[in-house]
Amino acid sequence: MSMRQLFKVYGHTFQSKSWTSATIYTIEPRNLQAIFATDFTSWGVQPMRLFAFKPFVGKGIMCADGTFWEQSRALIKPTFARAQIADLHLAAYAVHVEKLFDLLPRDGATVDLQPLFSRLALDSSTEFLFGESVGSLSPNTISLDAKSFLKAYDYGQMVVGRRLHLPQWNFLTRDKKFWDSCRIAREFVDSYIEKGQHIVDQAKKGNEAPKRYILAHELIKETGDPDNIRNQLLNIFLPAHEAVGAALTNVFFNLARSPNVYTKLHQEIVAAANDQAPWTFERLKSLRYLQYVINETFRLNPAIGTDTRMALQDTILPTGGGPSGTSPIFVKRRDIVTMSFYALHRRQDLFGDDANVFRPERWETLRPVHWSYLTFGGGPRVCPGQQLALTEVGYTIVKIMETFKGIENRDPVKGFIEVYKITTTSQNGAKVALLPA
Repeated sequence: MSMRQLFKVYGHTFQSKSWTSATIYTIEPRNLQAIFATDFTSWGVQPMRLFAFKPFVGKGIMCADGTFWEQSRALIKPTFARAQIADLHLAAYAVHVEKLFDLLPRDGATVDLQPLFSRLALDSSTEFLFGESVGSLSPNTISLDAKSFLKAYDYGQMVVGRRLHLPQWNFLTRDKKFWDSCRIAREFVDSYIEKGQHIVDQAKKGNEAPKRYILAHELIKETGDPDNIRNQLLNIFLPAHEAVGAALTNVFFNLARSPNVYTKLHQEIVAAANDQAPWTFERLKSLRYLQYVINETFRLNPAIGTDTRMALQDTILPTGGGPSGTSPIFVKRRDIVTMSFYALHRRQDLFGDDANVFRPERWETLRPVHWSYLTFGGGPRVCPGQQLALTEVGYTIVKIMETFKGIENRDPVKGFIEVYKITTTSQNGAKVALLPA
């Protein structure tokens, strides 16, 4: 029985027990608000994630709690909070989108967009984080070091997913390939930190203004600890390229099955493009139907389908207990709560009787109940790079729409089949035909 079916049978909050602890499953907005925000300090991720993540990406913002997490967050957050970052980054991102277009067929042939979007996100995120793209969209020029890093990273990410679900797996199996992959990933990032340190030092001597925004360089300015810099970069790289690649794939997966939506969005973008003004963060945000399409995709196909927290101390969830299911629930230290955003976003009482249907128009009047629509988390742990990610997603959609007037589904399987890794991706990718304007 799927998670969504379990919620239908047992209600919006239910519990299962083992010998030593309990797991509570919830899609109640009030409970999510308590976990993510109002009772934030009672909940953590480190007891569950650190074992899985640390060998691969080190201790960082994704897998730490308490003071260490606060310090990591304080180190990272300002670099994403600067208003100019979105447009500065967009200029560099546009170069990678142009390379993507070189790989898109213009004759109506079938193409799976998923691996191409993944490579686009890889190239963009490595340039933003490390200062140099791995160049995966230019396979004839990619370096051997970059190829080795990507191969190691893919394998390491897969094993981290196993370690998340089977924490004892590492004690039962000695996987030399995994540990080699961890070493290769660390050494690759270390080489860019060394380059970045030299660039930052030279800029200080010459009082040079930065030509572009590179996160590694900003971290070098803030801290002199190369191990901490490497861990923070890898902790951000892990979700950054995965989330953007998955989001773009899911947008075009849905558009291919709703050609009328593609046509309507195409008309909005073509009309807005007539003034020839460059696409900026603000201009992308002003395209209402584009935002509806993105919102609806994140609602139906969230990149992170489930999330978990462990109680770090005895605490209380506001609702879900008692005979009526509305009483508070006592939660013991080390009990776990699992939250399904996939099931939450398909609640008919929150999103309409057609909550299972891809219909961007619902966002014309929909104002989601607070804490019922969580695409980037919420509270102190909300994703610091969400605006950057949304800018990349929006810009890529706009450029494809400017070039291709229509889309056809070329996948015989109509439904979305989830593959659960660190993110939730489409098993069948996004097999489509793009029709030139």
